[in-house]
Amino acid sequence: MNVKNVDPEVLARLSEQAAAEGMSQQEWIRQTLRRTAARLSPSELVAQQSLVADPMTDAEFAAIQRRVADRRRAAIERLGD
Repeated sequence: MNVKNVDPEVLARLSEQAAAEGMSQQEWIRQTLRRTAARLSPSELVAQQSLVADPMTDAEFAAIQRRVADRRRAAIERLGD
C-alpha cells in the first residue's frame, strides 16, 4: 500500500507518535491501521444496531463504560512498565 499526498503536518505527527512509542513510523502506521480495521465502521454499527431487539439499559451501558475504562487503565499501566 502506498499513500500519496499526505500533508507534511500529518507525517510529522505520525513521526512524533512513533518516536514516543519507540517504533519506526512504518510500524506505528501498521499498528494504527490494525486497530482501525478491527473497529466497526459507522454504517456497520448502524446495521448491527438494527439487529438488536431491546435497547441497552443505562445500567448495562454504565457497566460497559466501567469495563472499557478498566481495560484502558490496564493498557496504560502495561505500557508504562
